[in-house]
Amino acid sequence: MVLTMLLTPHVFIGLVIAKFFPNPLLAVPLAFVSHFLGDLTPHWDFFSGTKKEERLKGWRPLAVMADFGLGIGIGVLFTAKYLWLDNKVELAIASFLCGIAAVLPDALEAPYMCLDKFPTFIRTITEVQGKLQTQAPIVIGITIQLAVIILSLTYLL
Repeated sequence: MVLTMLLTPHVFIGLVIAKFFPNPLLAVPLAFVSHFLGDLTPHWDFFSGTKKEERLKGWRPLAVMADFGLGIGIGVLFTAKYLWLDNKVELAIASFLCGIAAVLPDALEAPYMCLDKFPTFIRTITEVQGKLQTQAPIVIGITIQLAVIILSLTYLL
């Protein structure tokens, strides 16, 4: 069973990496790797306790799309801030790319969720993520993810 941390905390972690390492050549690979490290953190997600067949039914797809949309919005907001308000083009580029890189492993899993056939590299990513997941009960898992977001915002603002 493959589970994932919510996407929004991954985006925040990617943005923190971009601010700490504004060079995209360094920051983007670190943001990609951070995804797997983030999944080691005890967390809860929309697929906790579900089977693959249950993941495309009911409220879960809408919740995932809302989380994805929120993550995109946050990434675009910080990118725009760095570009237009702070006039830091390199940081804006790094933030945009790191936000994407930080959620890319989950985005690559979408075919696994919807299709029976998918490329081998996606199967590999899915298997690695499955082994790294650390699930927690909903209250603890959401609390930890909120703490990640709050700590990230503290650094970013």
